[in-house]
Amino acid sequence: MPVMPVFVISLKRSQERRDYIASQLQAQGIDFSFFDAIDGSDKSNPLLKRYNYTKRLWLTSGKMPTNGEIGCYASHYSLWQKCVDMNQPLVVVEDDAKICPNAEQTLKMVAEKIEQYGCLRLETVIRGETIPMEEAEHYRISWMSDNFGGLRAYALAPWAAKKLLNGSKTWSLPVDNYLGAPYFHGMESYHLHPDFAEDTRPFETTIQFYDEDKVPFYRKPSREVYSAYRKLRLYLHNKKFKKNLNRTG
Repeated sequence: MPVMPVFVISLKRSQERRDYIASQLQAQGIDFSFFDAIDGSDKSNPLLKRYNYTKRLWLTSGKMPTNGEIGCYASHYSLWQKCVDMNQPLVVVEDDAKICPNAEQTLKMVAEKIEQYGCLRLETVIRGETIPMEEAEHYRISWMSDNFGGLRAYALAPWAAKKLLNGSKTWSLPVDNYLGAPYFHGMESYHLHPDFAEDTRPFETTIQFYDEDKVPFYRKPSREVYSAYRKLRLYLHNKKFKKNLNRTG
């Protein structure tokens, strides 16, 4: 089975980061292509019109998104669309990832399993419950109850990318928060071990960062209600998934 195409999200101007990721991938003989990250300050880009600022201010964050956050979402969204247009699974990597040893072997395993699972996270699970789905001597695949916390490396099948696109008509969350909320799009996340990449943060981020200003007090009540609603939706979704898993298992 051929290894899937690998796309590295990177701003054109970030040459140091491009050199960093390219040297790692080339050292392991991994073919890849740079995907020019969308600059969130380029307001002429039609994708950026998808952002729902009202929902952002009153329900999710309470603060305006940075240009970096918007550009990050648009870049990942564009690769979901590319996955559908190519009708081929692909791997998405951010340019500050530290590539793990034997990453080429991990990619071969991804190519074998991606159509079955749809979305495979290829970096260390950050938090949340996991449930083993299958395990062998050289790999393990686990369901993730909580896929928040960055999208440094992951793989998508076209059918999974369609679900993410269909659930993302407008944006108000960071892209990793959206992907980690399967009640929005119906796409579960799974983790493949051994990892393809690590989160070591060798650079200050150029795509996504957060404003440390405090949220205005008058926006807090609506945000707290919506946060409770999202937690309940996630809890009920995960409860249903585990119930169905027990039935089929």
